Amino acid sequence: MRINHLVNLPRFFIQDIEQKNGKITIFASIKSSRSQCPICGHSSSSVHDHYHRKITDLPVFQNTTLLFLKTRKFKCRNFSCPRKVFSEQTSHIKRYSRRTIRVSQLLDSLSIELTGKHGSQLTKLLYLPVSSSTITRIALSQVLPAIKQPVILGVDDWAFRKGVNYGTVLIDMETSRPIDLLSSRDSANLKEWLKKYPAVKIITRDRSGAYSSAINEICPDAIQVADRFHLLMNLSDALDKYFKSVRKEIRRVITEKTDEILSLSANEGQCNSTDVTNFLAVQVASETKEIQLDQRLDTFNKVKEFQSKGTPLKRISTILKISRNTVRSYFIQETLSPRIHPKSVNIALYSGYILSRLNMEGYIKKDIFEEILGLGYNGGRTQAFVYINKLKLEYGLTTLDSIEVQKKITPYVKPLDSRKLAKYIGGSISDIEDPDERSCMKTLIAYLPELQIVRKLVQIFRTMIKRGCGNISRWIDFVKKSKRKLSGLKSFAYGLSRDIKAVENGIRLPWSNGTVEGHVNRIKCIKRQMYGRASFELLRRKVILSQHG
Repeated sequence: MRINHLVNLPRFFIQDIEQKNGKITIFASIKSSRSQCPICGHSSSSVHDHYHRKITDLPVFQNTTLLFLKTRKFKCRNFSCPRKVFSEQTSHIKRYSRRTIRVSQLLDSLSIELTGKHGSQLTKLLYLPVSSSTITRIALSQVLPAIKQPVILGVDDWAFRKGVNYGTVLIDMETSRPIDLLSSRDSANLKEWLKKYPAVKIITRDRSGAYSSAINEICPDAIQVADRFHLLMNLSDALDKYFKSVRKEIRRVITEKTDEILSLSANEGQCNSTDVTNFLAVQVASETKEIQLDQRLDTFNKVKEFQSKGTPLKRISTILKISRNTVRSYFIQETLSPRIHPKSVNIALYSGYILSRLNMEGYIKKDIFEEILGLGYNGGRTQAFVYINKLKLEYGLTTLDSIEVQKKITPYVKPLDSRKLAKYIGGSISDIEDPDERSCMKTLIAYLPELQIVRKLVQIFRTMIKRGCGNISRWIDFVKKSKRKLSGLKSFAYGLSRDIKAVENGIRLPWSNGTVEGHVNRIKCIKRQMYGRASFELLRRKVILSQHG
């Protein structure tokens, strides 16, 4: 393979290549004997002078590559041309640039996909080091592609700063690509944009009145599609207002049912307390089992067994891993003598009392320890707590201590906030995971007849959205003409009637703003990366030119 093929610069003549200190320098010149004037277009072969350009190229084997290009200056022989001398150019290098086209393309991509700081760090790893400011400058210098007339357009707002100022994103729904960003969500900006591209046939949008009025004025024949997700969100907001309006009735039902449950629970608690007392008396009276604390007994029995077989003392010491003196003392004893160590405790004497206290709900281990200490216990707190836990395990006691009693849930109807009520009212009650929340919904639906009507209305609306068919006008008329107050739901119905064509299209047609919402989320991610350097034009280029959108 020739070196020209490897370098892949066909119009260049490679004169020499040097490698030194991690840098490869390629000395080259342009092959052509003539060059064309950039002003008048006349060719010239009259060389006036030459100079050298230092051009950065792609790295080779972790070596920075520098192209040392001999560039000639030609005289323009067209006497009517204002340019008298010009430099020869090549398609591999931009005019007034110090990088080859392929390096510029790589940096263009990095400047769009990465922030200035991260892009600069990556270029150092790629042996093309540039500063973070250069990365930002490259991104701002890129030219946006020409906008083709969209047929199906998606429109939505996005936040510069949530709750303060907003912009508008425009998506070609056929290609799922962003085509433009507007600096505000006012109808005037959208009108100006639509005047340039009025041949839009379908526009998907949220329920914004500003977008609706702009589209009606500039593109009256366009089919407007209200987004299904926004319809469900508007319904959720309406339900939130409704449940806040009936808060008193909900609180009354919950209070009545809670009092009823608590009174039943108190009666059951008295019965359970008597049963526990009887069981406790029987349990303490019938206690006959002794708890063995001396851990030496097993070793003593093994030593006596080996002794009966005539096993030597040294051998027993090795097998059981105990000292010879211990084996020798066990040889002498017929039965294991009690410990006479000063650390031995007499807690076994109080096992009956401890069991009686453990069977009383709400006990505290610290209190048990202090009580047996007053009765003559000679050990410490840790030994007492270990013994108490051992007794609980031995007898399988499940009585609740004071901490568990405090954590124990008192039986009552757990109240729900308006948002959760709006979430659960249209779904299956059995699908609610929390048993308290499930119980609350069952209680409210059973004791508030109006909630059954609201529940049915919500289910019908969600079914229409899910199946893509249904008579939304009839649903709206029912809510409007209802004799019940239905706060929130009636204002929601009036809002739907004012935008009825877009709502019907949103239910019937397959188009939605889902793709647009995805790009709005991507804009949020880009904004978080850019921090304070995020001017609108920089953000606009990153959103439109990114290959990951």
